[in-house]
Amino acid sequence: MLNLVLAAMERLALTVIVGGGVVMAAGVRPLLLSILAKPEQPVLAETVEGLSINAWNRYNRFALWAAIVVAVVDLVRIVTGLAFSWWHVGLILTIFVALLGKLSIDQTLKTRLQDAGAEAVGSAEQRAGHRRVEFLSVVILVLAVLLVILPF
Repeated sequence: MLNLVLAAMERLALTVIVGGGVVMAAGVRPLLLSILAKPEQPVLAETVEGLSINAWNRYNRFALWAAIVVAVVDLVRIVTGLAFSWWHVGLILTIFVALLGKLSIDQTLKTRLQDAGAEAVGSAEQRAGHRRVEFLSVVILVLAVLLVILPF
């Protein structure tokens, strides 16, 4: 019974990570990028950039909590002697670290936007930060999908 409850908790948490990441990457980001592609209105671009950063930041926090839930489930499995695998623990810890990295980069992007305003939108530093976040997002999604499809 405990194993079923733990498996359900793990699946729900992994669904938050994978599903939220897909929605953000496929739905929210393209919509906001299309608005940012028109730089003739700097105030609108600054607002949309702020919305984008805040939306990703909110998802990253939810995903971080979901990763913590999966890590706790793995810890309970280890402590109770239920079936577990070290690669599963390693993947969820890697996702946890990547999410912490994303949150750190998001904070930098947000601070730069608050300090520089519309000039930060499209700047080399801002683009580099977004590329790092995109890379970490892909890594997180791939690892989370592996956790979903491969048994523990």
